[in-house]
Amino acid sequence: MSELLDLPLVPPSSAIIAPIIIMPTSYWTSQGLNENIAYGLERFQYQLLDRKTIYAHVIYLEPATPNVEFIPHHDMLLHHWKRYMTSLVERGRAKAFFIERIQLHQSVLDVVVPPLMEKVGELGELGLCKCRIDHNGLLLLSKYLSKNRTLKRLLLNENVIEDVDVARALSLAVKDHPTMEELCVSHCELGTNVDVLPEILGGCNRLKTLRLNENKISSQNVAHIGALLASPDTSLATLRLDKNLLSDVDAVHFTAALKSNINLKYLYLTGNNITDVGKEEITTAVLDTTSLNSIADSNHNCEIVYSTLGTPGLASHINEKYWSTKRKVQSKILLALYGMNNETLSSIQYFRDLPLELIPHGLELIQKHLDCLEQHDTISVHMKNKPNILLGRMYCLLRVWNLPWLFVNAVRRNVQKRQKVFR
Repeated sequence: MSELLDLPLVPPSSAIIAPIIIMPTSYWTSQGLNENIAYGLERFQYQLLDRKTIYAHVIYLEPATPNVEFIPHHDMLLHHWKRYMTSLVERGRAKAFFIERIQLHQSVLDVVVPPLMEKVGELGELGLCKCRIDHNGLLLLSKYLSKNRTLKRLLLNENVIEDVDVARALSLAVKDHPTMEELCVSHCELGTNVDVLPEILGGCNRLKTLRLNENKISSQNVAHIGALLASPDTSLATLRLDKNLLSDVDAVHFTAALKSNINLKYLYLTGNNITDVGKEEITTAVLDTTSLNSIADSNHNCEIVYSTLGTPGLASHINEKYWSTKRKVQSKILLALYGMNNETLSSIQYFRDLPLELIPHGLELIQKHLDCLEQHDTISVHMKNKPNILLGRMYCLLRVWNLPWLFVNAVRRNVQKRQKVFR
């Protein structure tokens, strides 16, 4: 009913000289499991004996057979887990460790987590995704996470986190971690209990990346997200909120936060219930066309990613560029002049009060092409339909200024220069 294998995983050691018993497919089917899962369990035992998975710098443990979506827990596997972790500790280091679609019962986590957090050196990434980790298992992980000093990236996607105590423990562990930069808790049902997400967010100020995709986050929690973004202590550079339940009424929180936030580089809102109305409101944070000063004071760092193109996408496209702030401001002014329906800027009358010394810069600005935006249909079509737009805007701009006064001042300056020369 079973095979007896003697497969040393590493050079001989007193800790691993005993033979390993591999339970075949027939055993698992006798336990009531279907053929696919039974075969998957047999192959998984061999997987835990494979030297390649122990000596690799990046370790992946997942179902090895294409027809098996998930490996359930069984106490018969504990011996294999213990031998595997003993060998991994003897090796001493791994840069990344990922387990996916394999159930991690608390008894397994008791074997896996302590040595990973305390004895495996250089561990920079840990992923335990779709592992059905329960309440006690998540508390155990949070406990030992605080003892680690090397981890930079933690992935817990598709594990349900709906308990406030678990959220608080995880948040504290992440908050106090000296090297943690990224937390991925997508598809974890964080929006099911309105008290869970605020606890998670409380420990995320020092992170660089936070992934909250597909968590059923709604208007009840968006104020806490806005508070995190508006905090002067936040270091977040990427925030993913794809496929949640956000709507137009939530736009005001993002707009207010982005006006003061200078660290966020990417905000993903794809797949929410935000219409063009909400997108336009959020876009005012990165391109406020009320005046030239409001454009200059807009957010020039954050790219907002929606599911559709259009003017909001164009404004964010400018922020995506590795340009100086000055060049971004100029490009946004051009976008306001050519690509947007804004009476104040498109009429050119707004430039009437510009100081005399800025006139050459104004003339130069309105003649520039939107080179950075030519690949977007919105701009290219607009420019093709108005081929004389540059010349027309220069004419309008010259008309609003007092040209005789301009030339009188120019003559006076030339006379003064000549007098200085002859002296």
